[in-house]
This record gives sequence, C-alpha cells and structure tokens, in this order.
Amino acid sequence: MRRSELGKTVAMTLLALVVMGIILFPVYYIFTISLKPSGALATTQLELIPRNITLENYREIFFGHEEGVLKTRDFTLKTEDAVITDPLNRFRMEVKNGKIEGKRSSARLSLSNIKTKKIEGGTKRMKEDGSTVIVGGRYLLIKAGRISAVLGVRNINVSGEKIILTVSDTKNLPVDLSKFEKTGNNTYVARGATVYLPQGGMIDARNDILESKNFEYIVLSKVGGNVWGYMKRSLIIASLTVLLTLLLVIPSAYSFSRLKFFGREHTLYFYLMFTQVSGGLGIAGLVALYGMLVKLHLTNNIYVLPVIYSAGSVPFNTWLLKGYLDSISTDFDEAALVDGASYLQIIRHVLVPMALPGIATVAVFAFIGGWTELILANLLLSENNYPLTVWLYTMLSNLRSISWNQFAAAALIFALPVFIMFLLSQNYIRSGLTLGGLKE
Repeated sequence: MRRSELGKTVAMTLLALVVMGIILFPVYYIFTISLKPSGALATTQLELIPRNITLENYREIFFGHEEGVLKTRDFTLKTEDAVITDPLNRFRMEVKNGKIEGKRSSARLSLSNIKTKKIEGGTKRMKEDGSTVIVGGRYLLIKAGRISAVLGVRNINVSGEKIILTVSDTKNLPVDLSKFEKTGNNTYVARGATVYLPQGGMIDARNDILESKNFEYIVLSKVGGNVWGYMKRSLIIASLTVLLTLLLVIPSAYSFSRLKFFGREHTLYFYLMFTQVSGGLGIAGLVALYGMLVKLHLTNNIYVLPVIYSAGSVPFNTWLLKGYLDSISTDFDEAALVDGASYLQIIRHVLVPMALPGIATVAVFAFIGGWTELILANLLLSENNYPLTVWLYTMLSNLRSISWNQFAAAALIFALPVFIMFLLSQNYIRSGLTLGGLKE
C-alpha cells in the first residue's frame, strides 16, 4: 500500500509539474524573446536559452534613444563596419575598422541611437514637436549606433584595415583599382589603403564616432522612453479605481449582509446578472456613455475613468464581499451596538479589520480592472493621456514594422504590477475567496 501510494504521489506530482510547465511556457517564451536583440523573433529553431542575451529592449522602453539629422561640409567618420554604394549601382564598397572623410561637399547625415555627444557653439532653439535644433556650431563629436547619408556625398576619402569592393562593370568605374587585389570575378580587396571617391556615394555605417567642424545645423529628437508617463497614468487610474470601489462596496456589502429592507434578497442578484450578461446592451450603454461625456466635456480626462470602472465593478464586488461578511457572526455587531457604536463605527472598527481578506480580494480585482481596461481608455482618451494598455495596443497598429522583442518586454512590464499584487496578497485572496462561502 505504501509503495502504491508513493507511486501515485510521484505520478501526480510529475503530472502537476508538466501541467504547470505547459501553462507557464508562454510566459517563459515571451521572457526569452524580450532578452533577444531587436528583430530576432521567428527562427527555425526553438531556443529555450537565448544565445545573445541583451537588455536593449528594456533600455529602449524605459529610456529610449536620441536620433538626429546633421548637415555639414566637413566631417570625419570612424566606423567598425560601413558600406558605401554608388547611386548608379556601379560599385559597392565595404569598409572594416576604417575612416571616412568628407571635405568641401555638402552632406546630410541621419544619426540613429546616439549614445554620447559633445556640441560646441551654435544657436539652440526648440521646435514644437520637442526636438532641438542647433544652427552654426563650431564643433561636434557624436557616438552613434548607425550613421547613414540621406543623399549621396561627394569627395570622400575612405581608409580601413580591409576594404572590399564589389563592382558591376569595370568600365567607367569611379574607383582607382590599382590599390586593390582581385579576389573574384567582380570582387577586389585592399588592406590598409586609402581610396579617394570624387563622385562619392551613399554611406551606411554602424557603431560610429562622428566628428565635424563648422557644421550648418543638427536636429536632435528623443525617440521612445515614454513608458514612465504611461505607467504613471495607469497607476493613477488603477489606484483611484481601488479607492472608489472600496468606498462604494464596503457600505453596500454591509447593507446587503446586515440590514433588512425591501428587495434585499433579489436586488443585488438581479443587478449582478443584468450587468454580467447584458451582451449587446453593454455596447448600447457604451454609446450612451460616450455621448454624455462628450456633452459634459469630460473626454480625454483620466480621472473620469476610475469613476466609470468603479461603478461598473460595484455589483460583482458587492456580491463577493457580502458573501464574506455573511460568514462573520452578527454577535460582533450586537456587542458593538450595546457599547454604543454607530453603524459607521461598526464598519470601521469591527467589520473592516475582520473582513480584510475579503476587502483585499475586492481591491485586487478592482486594481486589475482599472489596470487592464482598454476599450473605454482607447475611446475616451487622446494620445497625450494614454495609459499603458492603450500604448501596448498602439504598438500593434503596424504588424509589419513592430519590434516583437520590445513588445514582449513591454508586455512583461505591464504584467509585473498585477503579479506583485497577487504575490503580496495571495493569503488574503485565498481566504477571501473560500471563507465567504462558509456560514455558522
């Protein structure tokens, strides 16, 4: 018998672990995706442990990055890996650990993922979109993840440890091949050489240090890093939803649990069923609600949402808390009345301390409702007041250009507060959901 019971216990434990692993695998998969470089999602091989782990997706979400556009006639670009292409598709030049110098020719360069910068001189002004424009600067030093030319740049000198040149046709080629060694049909390689390109080309470089003197202007703008504002608004909405819900639900649940009045047995359940299974009436109510808020000029106001959320959650949470209050003996109420306590004092000093598990359960449900609601927030708020849920939804607006790695990181950040609340209040929630069904 003992071996049989031990075998059953081991089998059930293994089964429980397998089921838990299946349930939690999507969360783990999203977590691994968030640690991969941006753009790495769909692969032919499922990696349980990612090879290239990076926190760039989280840094991008929390802090964002700076981009810019530079116009200058004099620049020096030190790069780890760069490609120069001919506008007429006559050649393609790859530069490894080299330098690109532009002289006496107007260049308009796009700067992505600016890491550090030093700017001297110039006149600074702010644009309406929040970007900064510096005109007529003396000196500029920028380290960026990528620098590319918006238009072709003429009169450039290229030098590097290794220069790989791929040509389509050697006739009329604007490159001196005397410094190159032929390695293939259309491929030439030069090592430690300097090449002059009078007709220039399009520049696309990675991991660069750019130096410029007497530049015409530079436009700097910040991209991303707005998650703090979205989180702040979501926390305000969810916290006020919890506060208003408790202010409405606690006295309401006490009334249905302790007081006797006409319709007590049926009113709450009818209202609960009506609000939960209204179906199409809920859409009609949404249209009416939107019309009223427009008339009252209350759209695009985050403080209106907690009122709507708490009002919508009152029936269910009142029913939930009432079930818990029913399990508390009325002897405590009677003892407090004998001592001269009022109903408000009974609620505050007697029932609230004893009903903390039920109240904690209601608070968690109210927080989740305010934190995760999307439809009303998307309908009533404009972009400058979006909470975290609507921001996540807008990330999916263009499925072709979305970074799924950053979306995975944002989804985990969105789920973290709810997880922390459940973790801190799990004992209250467990007893709040079970003891409410017990009566003496």
